[in-house]
Amino acid sequence: MEALKTVIAACLSPLFISLLLQIVGWCLFRKRRRSAIIAFLLGTGTLLLGSLSGWSYEQSRDSEFRYPPLQSGGIPSGNVVIVVLGSGFNPDPLLPANSQVGGAFLSRLLEGVRLWRLRPDAELVISVAGTATDQQKSDFFDGMRSLLGLQSANVRLLTTAESTLDEALLVQDLAAGRTVLLATSAGHMPRAMQIFESEGLTVVAAPTDYGFVRRGSPRDRWWPRWIPSAEGIGTNHGWLYEQVAGIWQTIRQLTVTPP
Repeated sequence: MEALKTVIAACLSPLFISLLLQIVGWCLFRKRRRSAIIAFLLGTGTLLLGSLSGWSYEQSRDSEFRYPPLQSGGIPSGNVVIVVLGSGFNPDPLLPANSQVGGAFLSRLLEGVRLWRLRPDAELVISVAGTATDQQKSDFFDGMRSLLGLQSANVRLLTTAESTLDEALLVQDLAAGRTVLLATSAGHMPRAMQIFESEGLTVVAAPTDYGFVRRGSPRDRWWPRWIPSAEGIGTNHGWLYEQVAGIWQTIRQLTVTPP
């Protein structure tokens, strides 16, 4: 399902549509030159508009800041389990453990460690994504455990999840009524909360890995969003993926009958 969502979002992206229109233009160029020129112009216009992030920037930023960073006062006093959601993983033995994952996962992991230091009695559940073997994932975390000083932590690895839904189902089995402190990227948090809560879990958001500056902060400038850029294409694609994934989750909730 993850692959299907990725393909749908890619097919809806301005970059893909622009390339498709350019290909159509070249195919028509010899016999229907006027139609070809129209296709070229439409493709160029689509690429130009798709490289402007102004139209999706505010929506993505609002989504990121829907849940505030979790401070010590917001952690429940009862039994909690800290859950760090997975991201990409490259099991290259020549790389140190901290270089086998991307920045998103490192931010999530560091947030989980921060919460564990505030609540050292809590179990720390870490999902390591990707198609690597369980042993490779275990070796990776052994390196990170030493690096982050987690020798005394009660850590459980999730090595089989391929999606956020898989992670929620695995956590549902082990949470045992405990409140989940959920550490994931801020842009992913609204959908992750929807998924975890739909599985009957009590969840407190612990967002991290912010990709947008906070509205009204010193670095908040509006005009760069209206300059064509590769970053604009990336912002729009990220927004599209979250929309597709959110619609997918809503359909699932409407069609799956509770046990």
